[in-house]
Amino acid sequence: MTGISNPLLPAKGIIRSIVPLAQDNFLFEVQLEQPDGLSNCQPGQFVELWIPGVGEAPISVCSGRVGSSIELCVRRAGRVTNALFQMSEGEWVGLRGPYGTGFPLSAYRGQNLVLIAGGLGVAPIRSLWQYILDHRDNFGELILIYGMRHSIDLLFRAEFKILLRRRDIDVYIAAEDVVGPELPTVSFQLGRVTDMIQLAPITANFQAAICGPPVMYKYVVQELKAKGISDTNIWLSLERHMKCGIGKCGHCFVGGQFTCKDGPVFSLADLLFLPEAIECA
Repeated sequence: MTGISNPLLPAKGIIRSIVPLAQDNFLFEVQLEQPDGLSNCQPGQFVELWIPGVGEAPISVCSGRVGSSIELCVRRAGRVTNALFQMSEGEWVGLRGPYGTGFPLSAYRGQNLVLIAGGLGVAPIRSLWQYILDHRDNFGELILIYGMRHSIDLLFRAEFKILLRRRDIDVYIAAEDVVGPELPTVSFQLGRVTDMIQLAPITANFQAAICGPPVMYKYVVQELKAKGISDTNIWLSLERHMKCGIGKCGHCFVGGQFTCKDGPVFSLADLLFLPEAIECA
């Protein structure tokens, strides 16, 4: 097996750890035998995970500190992920990538940022907040908003416990249904992502990064525009129907663009002429 000199050939990785995060959501750390280009993965990009004899699936990278290993937050949802959940530490998988356009780190540099995640969309947003916190002096104010339907679905609970104590990031966590307490205890606010956007001290000079279920995008965009943020400063990750990762299969072709190649991260200004991609009012 090789690295990424051929984009269709995966590199070999050993599953080093498997950590349950919530029901049907596990964090897999994969040790890369030959990191090659995978070690250059940027926040917002994704890799193709291959399980021999089963198939492959695109998975967002959720670690901002990619080196000899890479972290993937995976929800059990199909044939490939079901097979992955049957695997154990020490077994190997194939990875190819990284693919796609990530979050615009150069545009974010020196700017105030609000990161908004819904549900499993917290995985790629995690790669972004880790990168920013590792280079904290290069960025302005940092606000993180994370919402979910049920509080028991909170991912990265232990990490959020630490984030809530930091003074260089403001964290807002909301759930529509709060049950608990759970360990480690994390304080929730009853509500939705849009409620937290209204509550947070976001102003027109912020850049916004968003990832979550498509149904939330319209309402999140409305709230950010109400705060005065321009279309060019709103960035959305659209991981829609991606499969091959290189624009060959056509599964993610929407409005003249391939989500896997031209995205998955787009500015709202680039999506206004693509009603198929997002409905913005």
